[in-house]
Amino acid sequence: MQLKNRLLSGLGTGAFIYLIVLLSRKNIISSEAEIISVLIISACAGIFTIIFDIEKINYLFALVIHFIMMFLVVFSISLYNNWSDHFLSIDFLGGFLLLYLFAWIITFTKSKKEANELNSLLKQIRNF
Repeated sequence: MQLKNRLLSGLGTGAFIYLIVLLSRKNIISSEAEIISVLIISACAGIFTIIFDIEKINYLFALVIHFIMMFLVVFSISLYNNWSDHFLSIDFLGGFLLLYLFAWIITFTKSKKEANELNSLLKQIRNF
């Protein structure tokens, strides 16, 4: 997958998750800095998926590397936005884990669907 496609995929997944989070936060308005932060985090999440294309790294190890890289990005963004007083709280860390898991489920489901479609197409081509 090209870098541009990774970036756009990350932005799409991140925007979707952010909108879901906003729905759960009643009467809270997001600041411009928060929206830009979500875009940066989402873009990084998409770009960092390049780690999964390295054939010498197994999937679980690539997932751990991706997780650590995303944690560092979120940590940096939290420092920039002065969220650092909440950063090491159970709520923040639990929220990060939950959102990462949610993003992983979305990405895994999408990849599985695409793989099934490609396998179906290959099967049709072989039967010709």
